[in-house]
Amino acid sequence: MFDPQVMLVEERGLGNQIKRIKDLIPSKTDAQNNVLMGTVGYLQEQLTTVVQSLEDIKTGIKHENDRILTYRLKNNK
Repeated sequence: MFDPQVMLVEERGLGNQIKRIKDLIPSKTDAQNNVLMGTVGYLQEQLTTVVQSLEDIKTGIKHENDRILTYRLKNNK
């Protein structure tokens, strides 16, 4: 079984990486000003998909961590 502290660190680390990737996603203004709008649009779409997947993973880690903590609290009583 995973230690909740380790899972919390992983959740935070994943959150930081999500933020870094979000910062790379071109805005609509960037896409409009760029000659390579197709490339920027593709990049925007792909990065957005990656961020959504990572956010799903982060949510799963949080729920699992909460489940482990709740289980440990119930068994320690």
